[in-house]
Formats: sequence, C-alpha cells, structure tokens
Amino acid sequence: MKRIKKLAALMVAAMMALAMSITAFAQTVALNPADPDGAKITINNAAKGETYNIYKLFDATVNGDKIAYQCEGDIPVGLTTFFSKDDSNNVIPADSILEKDGTGKVTGTKMTPELKAALEAWAETATVTNYAVSEGDVLEFTGLAYGYYVMTTTHKSDDAEGEDAKAAITVTSTQPNASIYDKNVNEPSVTKDVEKESYSIGDTVKYTARFDTTNYIAKEGDAGDKSHQVINYVISDTLPEFLSDVEVTNITIGGGAYKVHGEVPQFNNDKKITIPWARKEADGSYTSIYAQGAQIVMTYEAVLTSTTNINKVDINTVSIQPEVYNPDTPDIPEPWDETWEDTAEITTYAAAIKKVDQDKQALAGAIFTIKGLTVEVVEGESGVYRVVSYDPTENAPESAEMSTDESGKLYIVGLAKDVKLTVTEFKAPDGYNKLTETVELTPQELAKTIYETSGERRYDEKGNLVSESSSTTTTQTVSKNLSELDAEALEITNNQGSLLPSTGGIGTTIFYIVGAVLVIGAGVILVTKKRMSKEV
Repeated sequence: MKRIKKLAALMVAAMMALAMSITAFAQTVALNPADPDGAKITINNAAKGETYNIYKLFDATVNGDKIAYQCEGDIPVGLTTFFSKDDSNNVIPADSILEKDGTGKVTGTKMTPELKAALEAWAETATVTNYAVSEGDVLEFTGLAYGYYVMTTTHKSDDAEGEDAKAAITVTSTQPNASIYDKNVNEPSVTKDVEKESYSIGDTVKYTARFDTTNYIAKEGDAGDKSHQVINYVISDTLPEFLSDVEVTNITIGGGAYKVHGEVPQFNNDKKITIPWARKEADGSYTSIYAQGAQIVMTYEAVLTSTTNINKVDINTVSIQPEVYNPDTPDIPEPWDETWEDTAEITTYAAAIKKVDQDKQALAGAIFTIKGLTVEVVEGESGVYRVVSYDPTENAPESAEMSTDESGKLYIVGLAKDVKLTVTEFKAPDGYNKLTETVELTPQELAKTIYETSGERRYDEKGNLVSESSSTTTTQTVSKNLSELDAEALEITNNQGSLLPSTGGIGTTIFYIVGAVLVIGAGVILVTKKRMSKEV
C-alpha cells in the first residue's frame, strides 16, 4: 500500500513538473551554425502546418534591456524613408516614426502602417535567416545573432477596409530574446456579399459568403500546448421568411469544388451545413484535410417573397463556428465558444400613379397595365397592388389590369429600385380620352416601412393587412402610409372628350317652317272652301 502511495506521489510530482515546464517541449529550430550571441525568438500560438520565416534587417548590441542597432551596408531601398545611419553605422529612425512627449522629447518609436508595408515589401526579396513549418503551439528559433527581425507567415491576414489580404508580418528585437504571440492566425473570419442592393418580389437573390479558416485554434493568452484542432466547420444562415426556395449553388475549399456524394451540400432543417475539416485515423488521432488557411467560398440563392419589408432593410446573417477535438470526448467534436458572422442587406421599393383631369382633379376608374409585371391585389386596399414577379425581357406580357382608387391613386409595392416600368393606359374613365402612348414609371423610396392608402389600418409583422376589428391580434402591428409617395407620383392627365359638330340643327328648323306653312295653307284652303259653299 505504501509503495502505491509513493508511486502515486511520484506521478503527481512528475505531472506538476511537466505542466510547469511545458515550454521545454516546444519545437526548436537552431541556426546552423549558431551565432555566439545565442539570441532566441519564441513564437507562441504558432499554427500547426504553417511556415514561419525570419529575416534579420539590422545587427544589434545588447546590454541588459538596452539595445542599439547597426547597419554595415546601405539602408535597403524602400526603407530609407524610415531609417538612416551615421558615420559609425548606427541606425537612426526618421522623425515620421518617432514618438515624443509634450516637450518634444523622444520617448520611443512607432510602427506606422507605411513602415509595416515597407518592411513587408523588403522581406519579399530579402534572404531568409531561418524558417520552420510549425508542429504545434510554441516555435523557437535559437542560436540567433542580436538584431532587428522581421517575421512573415504563409497565413493570409483578414481583409481590412476593403484592401486585399496580406501576409501576416511581425517585427521584433532580441533583447537578448524575443517572444511573439501570433495573433494573425488561428482566427476564422467571414465576409458576405449580395449581388444587388435592391430586388423586386419574386426575384432571385444571390449571395456569396467567404470564410477564412484555420486548422488549429486558440485563445489569446494561452501558452504551451493549448491550441485545439478543428474537426468540423459549421456554417449557418438565418434564412428569414422573406427568402424561399433556398439553394446552395457552389462550395469551394482552397479553390477546389466541395461536394458530398457528387452533390453540393444544402442547408438542413436547422439552417446549417457541416463541413468535415479533419479525418480520424486508426490510432484515434486526426489529420487535417485542408491546408492551413484554406478559404471556403459558398454561393447560394433564394427567391424574395411577399414577406419582405417594403423600403425597410431586409437582413440575413451568415456565420461560421469551429468544432474542435476534445480529448475527454474524442468521438464528439466540441463546439467552439465563439462564432464569426457577417450580414447582407437588401431593400424593396414602391411606385405611385396619380390620375387627374386637365384641371388637376382626381380621376377614379382609370385602368393601367405594366409590361412584364405580375401583381396581386392587396386585400382590403383599393388601388394597392403587390408585385408577384417581374420579367424585364423585351417580349414580356402585360400585367393584369390595375385601377386607380376613388382618389385617382394607384400604388405598386415590392419593386426593385432600378426597374424600368412601361405603363399603358388600358381604359380611361368614362368621358375622357385614353392616352395613345406609353409612359415610364420610376420606383420611389417610402418614408415608412410599408403601405397604407388612408386612415389607420393594422398590419402584422409580415406586412399583411389585419382587420381593424382584430386589434387583439398577437402579431406585431405597424401603421404605414403610402400617401407619402404622392408628391413624386407619376401624374397622368386625361382630357375630356371634345364636342363634335352637330349636323341636325338647321334641318329641323326647315321642317318646322315647312310644317307651319302647310298648316297655314291648309287653314286658308279650309276657310276658302267654306265661303264658296255659303255663296252657292
């Protein structure tokens, strides 16, 4: 029993010693031949499988925490803006990278974006001092001369402010040793784009999502063997109700097509796609399937439905979450406690027609059609039509007939901002002449989110009209107003029909005169006959 206790104590002591000296098991890459200075650069959180290169720019002398730099030859081309040297070969920083206090005293130097870019450009043609492909979390370059070093990696940093991704770069000095935490790697990122800013209801919306990846992931501040191997990546999209018939059209990983059983994977019922990222070996370990930093590019599309917000931003969000190896549950990957996401926004608009006579008075009952448009009546709203689909082709048919309401108004909701609408007057109000040519209608932005012709009406959260007596509905109700489009509505004027010349007035008068003459003549004859009869 005592032997067992002693053995257990020894094991505990060994484990504590191992934990305290974990960096002793770091991957070490010694310079050959080693420099007598014996300086060291330690890279914590180095990504497994990634290549690290170090370049010495300037020599240095070190005394405790003090360091001075020298340059035996010329300052490299491209860096003379930032450095110069005196007659003793001491490197002198330019004023543009100096930090000063309020009195003008130099307190240090700063790494400006311009200097960082220049150092990166210099490293592209410089001779590498040493390099290594990382095997784990801690990478040590030993046997180095004191100096000012630039380190680059094969990992591509995240896009910033629309610029192209650039190789990660770190600059450090040996005093006598240097420690770097590689924060440029081991963190996924997401960018999501949509093909157009605005769509009509019924249009197909096309999205592209790009995911930067890593094969190992760690939290900043972790040291030693703390990184976790990524086993899967889980891609999710919110796919709100305004998107239907969602289809993933293509997925590439590192530029190569990704399919499962010959088919492009689709979102499941949970609106997720899981991509295996490591293959389990016979000994229980995992081997990464893809190169470090391989980018996932996914294109997908969906049909915009009538549940879209009219002139209010429709947003959907795509995200990526790693699932990592957990030795406690080796067969069940553990979801990482962080996700990375990006959003895409689209909008729809509306259009208005205002029908008036030559005196600018409203005309109800005018009927119009619009080429290529399929519409449906908005229930309970006179003169309001919702787009079902829009066909911009030249041979597209005319829409169903749409009538102006009692105020001479006609509203169409659910249009893309840039559609070109050709309006034809199918029938003019009675007593007015119909237009003989087509006119162009331009969509407008609504000041509010959807539509209402007049008065207070209730809408549910999908923009559908709710009866005014249904004030107890549990859905969100919002009041919207289309009349704010009226100021810029397409105004179409109908003129009254002209009075044509009448051809019956003079002929009638003649008939009256002839008739009167005949009557008078008849009277004269009658009187004459009576007199003649009396004389006889």
